[in-house]
Amino acid sequence: MESKKCKKEPFLLPEYFKKVGLVVMISAFVPAIIIKAMSVEMIQSQKELFHVFTLNAFILGLLFVAWSKDKIEDEMTVFIRLKAMALTFTSAVLCVIIVPFIDLLFKNPIANITGRQVVMSMLFFYLMMYYFQKRGR
Repeated sequence: MESKKCKKEPFLLPEYFKKVGLVVMISAFVPAIIIKAMSVEMIQSQKELFHVFTLNAFILGLLFVAWSKDKIEDEMTVFIRLKAMALTFTSAVLCVIIVPFIDLLFKNPIANITGRQVVMSMLFFYLMMYYFQKRGR
């Protein structure tokens, strides 16, 4: 009896989403630069809302870049993606655990790490690990 292995391809966005992601990331900060350059006055709640929207758009752009296919997508790139994701997740967990101890060690106030900071750092770290591993194969 023949054993059938299920080779299910991971869901990835089409390749052109790398460019879409870059456009989204750049366009997320264009309004911030314009507002800063024109010295537009905003109340605190508007500033916070603008900050949240800007970071969310930037994270969305990073996500598009991270989850888009390469021109040549094979088993090796899938393995590299998996390895980069495992390293990213492990490093994020370790950072969340270790950073408060480092703050205590240096007698700094314990920094409150937000979800946006964790997600953004994970996406940056994933992209760096993926591209470094891909270049080194």
